[in-house]
Formats: sequence, C-alpha cells, structure tokens
Amino acid sequence: MKKLLIEESFPTLKSDLKALTDQVKQSGELPDMEALDPAVASDLRLWYVKYLMLHDRQHDAAMSIDEMVFDDSVASFPLLHHAWLWLARMSLFIDSNDYMLALGSAENALNVLVNVTTKRSEDFLGIVASLLYNLAYIHNKTDDNARAVKELTKSQKLFERLVKRNNARFSPMLVYAVEASTTIFKSHIKQMNVFAHYQTTTELYTAMLGDKDSEKVRIALANLVDSLRNEGDLMLQMGNARNAVKFYTKALRYQKKISDTMGHKELVLSISLAKALLRLVNRRAAAEQLLNSLLPLAQRLEATDEIVEIEQLLNNRNKNSNIMSMLKGMS
Repeated sequence: MKKLLIEESFPTLKSDLKALTDQVKQSGELPDMEALDPAVASDLRLWYVKYLMLHDRQHDAAMSIDEMVFDDSVASFPLLHHAWLWLARMSLFIDSNDYMLALGSAENALNVLVNVTTKRSEDFLGIVASLLYNLAYIHNKTDDNARAVKELTKSQKLFERLVKRNNARFSPMLVYAVEASTTIFKSHIKQMNVFAHYQTTTELYTAMLGDKDSEKVRIALANLVDSLRNEGDLMLQMGNARNAVKFYTKALRYQKKISDTMGHKELVLSISLAKALLRLVNRRAAAEQLLNSLLPLAQRLEATDEIVEIEQLLNNRNKNSNIMSMLKGMS
C-alpha cells in the first residue's frame, strides 16, 4: 500500500501567492513574514509545509506544523487549514512508523473537522478521504485488517465522488486507493469486484494522460499495474490459474492506458498471461497463439531472456501434447 499523496488534499487558498512561492522556490526559505498581511502569511505558511514535504524535508515540515498547531494564532486559521495540518502531521508520523502518534493526529484532525459547516465541499471531503486512507494504512500495518478494510472502502467511495467533481485533482489518489485493495482485501474475489467497479471511473481518469498534470496519474497507474501483476504471480504460484488470468488481463488493460506501444513491460505481462492460460485446458490454444505472436516482438526488442522463455514454453507445450497423444494411444 502506497503512502498518501499529500498534495491532493491540500485546501484551496484565497491569497495569490505566486510571487511569494516563486521566491521560496528560489531560496528554499520563507521571506520576512511580519511584512506580509496576516491572511497572506497564514496561507504562505500552510503552503510552505506542503513544499517541505514534497521536497523530502520531513523534519523541517514537522517543526513547521508543530509551531503552527500549538501557536495561539491557530484559532484564527480556517478550520480546513488547521485540519490539513493535522493530516500532514499524521502522514509524517506514518513515515517514521510512529503509528500511535499518527492516530493521535487523526483524532485531532477529526476534532477540528466536526466544527466545519461546509461538509460537502471538495476540500472537506478530500481531507476526510485522505484521513480514512491513512487510517487504513496504519491498521493494515498494525494487523487490524478488519478495520483497515472498512476504512479503505469508505476512502475509495469518497475519492470516487471527488473524481467525478474534479478529475485532475483527485484521480491519482483514487488509483492509489484502488491499488491498495491488493494489500488490504484478503479475498481475491472482493479485489476483482473492486477493479470491476472502478473500471468505468478508470476510463475517466486515464483520459487525462495527455494533459500537463498527467504524471501523477501515470505513476499511480504504473503502480497499479505492478500490484496487479504481483497478485497474478501469487495466484499462479498457488495454482489458481483462472484468477491469475484475471489479474494479468487487468494489468495489461491498465498498461495500455499508459502506453500505446508494445514494449518490454507489455511483453513480460503478456508472457505471464500466456503461462497462466497454458494451465487451463480450454485456453491452451489461445496461449500458444499468444506466445507465437509475442516471439517477433521479443526478437524486435532484443529481449534475449524473454525469447528463450517463449521458445521453452512453446516446446514444452508441444512435448506435453505429444505425451498426451501417446498416452491416449496406449489406453
């Protein structure tokens, strides 16, 4: 299960900070805050926490958050800004495996959110969905899986609602939440049901892969493909070829959303699918056809290991057919 993407839950700021944030990006530090309007200074401090976290300055981010949430001036912060600070602190505690302190931060965030009046806004629901995702992460790590399943399911539903409102902002986190099903949901049937449910939604957010903000979606989808492939590998090792086929097929379908061309990753996934199909009596002809179509691709890519693997699979298939024919003739 991947760590929360903190930027997606970041609340909307009213101040125009472009000139100030450009200055911070150049220097790495905040300007003289006393010279700024209090509302602008407050927004800039909040943005700076996000900036520090995105640049892997976790210690500085933690110090900035603690300075803000324990400052008397916190009463003047917008409630959603205050709640987001606790969400960010929760994520930092998760990074350092301090799960009890992370749960304390979640409780503090919820105590703030209770007082928010606009509970249907994107900012509010984004923070709640992110809190649920973090809670699922913690409870999975602390072996409280039943609780993690409930929290992840609620998080997925909220992110699904948010994607329909603002695809560009929330789609990466929905992909992360869907991918987490492979970790949290122990039932493989339930996993496949989740992937089937979000298939339509996936079509929506993969449509933005050509947009300028698509890199996060691309990374999230690539992670999802890897998770699906790992589940397929696990199913194949356990002898469950039918479920392995389902996972490999899903992985290939999502991979095609990332890349229109057949490359090495697509080749490896396709070979795995063929290996699973070979285990199913009524799909062996399809497996052989797939392997024969993959051989020219492997040769074009100069994928030596994959060429050898494909040829071995085809040879074994022929040998198995000959053995079965001979046995039938003796019976």
